[in-house]
Amino acid sequence: MHSRRCGHRGKTLRSGTIAGQIGEEAKCLFEELTSGKLFQFVDTDHAASLQRDLSKRIKSIDEPNFEPRFLCGMDAAYEGDTAFVAASVWDVMNREIIETATFVDSVSTKYVPGFLGFREGPLLVRIVEKIRQKPDVFLVDGQGVAHPRKFGLACHVGLGLDTPTIGVAKSRLYGKAEDSKILNTEGEVIGTILTAPNRKFYVSVGHRISLETASNLVEKSIVNGHPSPLRQAHLESIHLKQSASN
Repeated sequence: MHSRRCGHRGKTLRSGTIAGQIGEEAKCLFEELTSGKLFQFVDTDHAASLQRDLSKRIKSIDEPNFEPRFLCGMDAAYEGDTAFVAASVWDVMNREIIETATFVDSVSTKYVPGFLGFREGPLLVRIVEKIRQKPDVFLVDGQGVAHPRKFGLACHVGLGLDTPTIGVAKSRLYGKAEDSKILNTEGEVIGTILTAPNRKFYVSVGHRISLETASNLVEKSIVNGHPSPLRQAHLESIHLKQSASN
């Protein structure tokens, strides 16, 4: 297996994984993220300022001829300061999970509402090192731009990977619900609400995808009332956590 080095950091990335397939600029940013420099949580004021600044870099449009085939759900479970992280790749055409990756690591950043990206973002960015099949889109269990500072967990991950990313949350953190839409204080549509049996999913853009496409993809991935790639990643992370306790 061949390896590459980022000229700015000198850290080896495996070319046989997604980390070795993304662009040079994204690789360097990937290294910054995983080393904790951009995700360093100093205090809420610093973190909020960083989110506002980074939100200006989020793109809410589709790439030309964008026809995603593989969706990757990402999730993490916790036991104290230990994180159990999982990613599951779902084939849109065949409607099946084709790959799952997991890892366990310690986490030092505490959970603060509205700042989950600083705790979980680096973990989800790192899981791509374990994936062989390159996903076209990442699905994250959290908010995207439907966030007080327009920069939720899915934005952290999407910007870090420079890949189309969607936030799929189980509750509404910010904005006003109106029919199947989420509106901000200016009346701008920042998300959609998908209804499945006995539950709702709040979808918003993470990065490099339109809201319409994001909503369509999440809706298409719903199997037995859940977005399949996210559900599988969740189950894998819980199983990993339970196995560690036994």
